Amino acid sequence: MQNKAFNINQDEIIKFTKRLDKLHKSDLPLAIRSTLNDTAFEAKRIIPIIFDKNFTVRKKTFIKSHTSASRSKNTFNVNQMYSSVGIIMGKSEAGNELEKQERGGVIRDRDFIPLDSARISKSEKKLVSKRNYLKSQKNRARKVKNKESFEKAAFKLGKGGSIIFDGLLIRVTSVSKGGIIKSTALYDFKKNRSVKIDKKPFVFPSSIIAQKKTPELYKKNAEFRIRKALKR
Repeated sequence: MQNKAFNINQDEIIKFTKRLDKLHKSDLPLAIRSTLNDTAFEAKRIIPIIFDKNFTVRKKTFIKSHTSASRSKNTFNVNQMYSSVGIIMGKSEAGNELEKQERGGVIRDRDFIPLDSARISKSEKKLVSKRNYLKSQKNRARKVKNKESFEKAAFKLGKGGSIIFDGLLIRVTSVSKGGIIKSTALYDFKKNRSVKIDKKPFVFPSSIIAQKKTPELYKKNAEFRIRKALKR
């Protein structure tokens, strides 16, 4: 989301604009550019706060690592200035899905959805345990169609074997000599499943909150330019 040049003629900040305009020709553009940059990074700071209110956060650093703020290019042309904040696309599959959360949409080919039993401490609020990562499970999973085939596969694969059966990806946890099979369902499975994601924006609301702080940030940057000018 881009944060373009703001209106510098608000009553609250007009006195700073007039003072800057009387200084070196670079002082006013520099104050504006710094303010745009500060606003973008303020939005970046707010994003995790909004995100935490709307979603189950399983990794505290996730949203910080998948969003970024960009500074305006070094120009003195106010009309060309803008800063931005948004989601980093392409970093990970989960990161790419964040855009769907922001705008709403459909995630396709969501064949496997982790159950709580796959997560650390079997908690819905925790990450999937490393030993239960989907890649390590599905790549060696054997598909079976009935209970008899499941039992045969479980005996053959033994402890740690993965089986897809009855809409579940199941890991065999033990097979006793007496023929008792114990297993744990890790993922719900449905081939070519699409999941509808409701719109729950977090970048846009953060940007709006940050933009409301623009006059305060402009005042700070204007005062800095004025102090610097007095030392020349």
